[in-house]
Amino acid sequence: MPKAYLALVLLGLLAFFNAIRHPFVHDDVVFILENPQINRLDQWDKAFAISAARGGINTYYRPVLEILYRFEYRLFGPNPSGFHFFNCLVHIVNGLLLFSLLQRLGLTQAAAWGVSLLFLIHPVQTEAVSCISGISNLWMALGVLLALHAYLNRWYVASLCCLAMACFSKEQAVMFLPLMMVIDISRGKNNFRWWGSALLAILVFLLVRGLVTGSSLVRDIMFSPGELYLRLAAIPRVLGMDLRLIFLPFDLHYYRSTDILQSNSLAWGLALPAVMGLYLVFRRWPQTRSTLILGVGWFLAALLPVLNIAPLINEYSFILTAEHFLYLPIIGILIIAVCAAEHFSKPWKKVAIAIAVSGCLFLTWYQNTFWNGEIVLFERMMRFEPDFGRGHLLLAQAYLAGGRLNEASVHFAKSYAIMSGYARKASNKVAKDFYLSFMKQILFDWARCERARRMLYVLGHYH
Repeated sequence: MPKAYLALVLLGLLAFFNAIRHPFVHDDVVFILENPQINRLDQWDKAFAISAARGGINTYYRPVLEILYRFEYRLFGPNPSGFHFFNCLVHIVNGLLLFSLLQRLGLTQAAAWGVSLLFLIHPVQTEAVSCISGISNLWMALGVLLALHAYLNRWYVASLCCLAMACFSKEQAVMFLPLMMVIDISRGKNNFRWWGSALLAILVFLLVRGLVTGSSLVRDIMFSPGELYLRLAAIPRVLGMDLRLIFLPFDLHYYRSTDILQSNSLAWGLALPAVMGLYLVFRRWPQTRSTLILGVGWFLAALLPVLNIAPLINEYSFILTAEHFLYLPIIGILIIAVCAAEHFSKPWKKVAIAIAVSGCLFLTWYQNTFWNGEIVLFERMMRFEPDFGRGHLLLAQAYLAGGRLNEASVHFAKSYAIMSGYARKASNKVAKDFYLSFMKQILFDWARCERARRMLYVLGHYH
């Protein structure tokens, strides 16, 4: 058993070792280098009294994360390598907790180890691990996994404390309740009293979040019934994309978005036979039922908070379907895949394991390289999100900072054209003001770029 844990540690470090020396990128700069409170370890209570993001479409509230950043800064200062290494360590701890948890849930040691290993080295995890600000996903997951361990040990007070830590690190931690219910159902048990206690704790968190940020979950969901319908209709397409990313992660990139105005006919057409297939397996092979309930249930329960029932809007009709959303949900699919692989003949099993592990390590190392700077990160994003206005703005700003002024000017123009189009089509004042604020920022940065270009032209002309 110690060797199994040691192997997970070493392979987890190997997968992300080439990301440790990367610089601060994008959100890392905002939350750490430009954070005026980053060097303060007093007045922690004030972190719970302010919103981490106020006035935008996607308001969030993460005081525990703010406190964690301050501790990290006290340890590492402005050295990004320390932050990256800490991300790797938390990710590995999560893998070890998962290994122990899955054995508690009835998986064989070999299956639990295989799921935990793929969880640690899968390339879809790069957005959560290689990006310093991805610690929000890692720390939230740490709280959820600790809460599940405590729940299974019947340490209910400890479970609530871990749940609170997770929720105040990232809102997605509300997945704990449906996850806990799935685990109980897969074991043929129920605990209605504890389910109610967890629900009450989550409602208290949402109430505190609403009081501090001024946001309302119900108001956000029902803000536009027409858009709610479009978001719900797109869920099968989002789930299909997530499954494809798990099995064929060839186009991983930052700021992944889904256009809810696109057709969902194919996704619904594939979803119905998929559901029927799962039902037939469930009925015909009773021995697979607990695994199917745990795997499918885990995947859907962990994704539920980020399926855009409550909107996570990038811009206009583009909803956020970020790859870091899959950090914990991927476990459900891995449970099904690894448990199914256990039934293969032994030679094929070894070949499959070798291909999966080597492929994941190679793709993860490759994907890590795109987090080595903003230009390469945003250039890759624009390959797959060419109509994303904010993406053009981010790439233009990166080019401007890097002195590539002509390329910056092109992308400022594209960004402004997209955002002005959204502003004209916006159906309410909040959305219109949102895009107008972006247009002002674009014009300001674009003017800086053009002034620098003119200065270079003048200097070049006189020389």
